[in-house]
Amino acid sequence: MLNVKIILRILNPENTVRYLYFLFLTAFIPFLDCYIILLTARYMGEYLFLALLIAFSLAGFFLSIYIVKKNLFIIRTNTENHYFSEYYYNMFPGTLFVSFFLIMPGIFGSLVALILCIPYFRYKWGLVISSFLRIDWKEIHEFINVID
Repeated sequence: MLNVKIILRILNPENTVRYLYFLFLTAFIPFLDCYIILLTARYMGEYLFLALLIAFSLAGFFLSIYIVKKNLFIIRTNTENHYFSEYYYNMFPGTLFVSFFLIMPGIFGSLVALILCIPYFRYKWGLVISSFLRIDWKEIHEFINVID
């Protein structure tokens, strides 16, 4: 039931264009990071700057694993208790968005992601993503309860 609905939603040209606009807007941060990388690599030295980027990416990767697992654990626990908390469902897309920028190498993206790691901002950004992509979390929660 839900899978067909998602496929029909994705195949709808209006929704597909929405997804593409969203991806286009998120691509600006890596472009800005590339510009900052080109500017600062000259002054720091290429190898030192590369080591710094690798360190940021590894730290971001482990932080991403932690926050995604924590969010999914809370959602799973709430689902097993048949409790619907739209807060954590809306926080999930914000968490994935933050994780993307934490893992991507770059200074500006990492700084933006660290600011967005604050739960309030993650929730607000996840709420924006959920409404922009028109995700019905109540329906997804009910579907998960039916499957389990």
